Amino acid sequence: MFLTNKTRLKIKDIVKRISLDEHVALEERIYVEKFAKHNSTIWTWLKKANSLRRYGKQKSDGVNGLIQNLGLDGLETENHFDPKNDDLADWFSGSPDWVRRS
Repeated sequence: MFLTNKTRLKIKDIVKRISLDEHVALEERIYVEKFAKHNSTIWTWLKKANSLRRYGKQKSDGVNGLIQNLGLDGLETENHFDPKNDDLADWFSGSPDWVRRS
């Protein structure tokens, strides 16, 4: 999905406000989610912003910092994959379309 410079800057502004736990209107959140469903870069920006909002900046030299910088789930134990109890396909069921297609 091609983004204009104006759209990219608008999305980056919204994502930055999310990461700083500032006010973001529902319409803005929906706007970013629409693009995140089809664009892996925006999806990663949004995951990182939510992680920063929830957990603050993690030390970059630790595992939590790596997880946060990559935009992965895993800072909370309920998101950890348990091969004894979890089905891998179910674990990825909440992912955007581009992840499930991989």
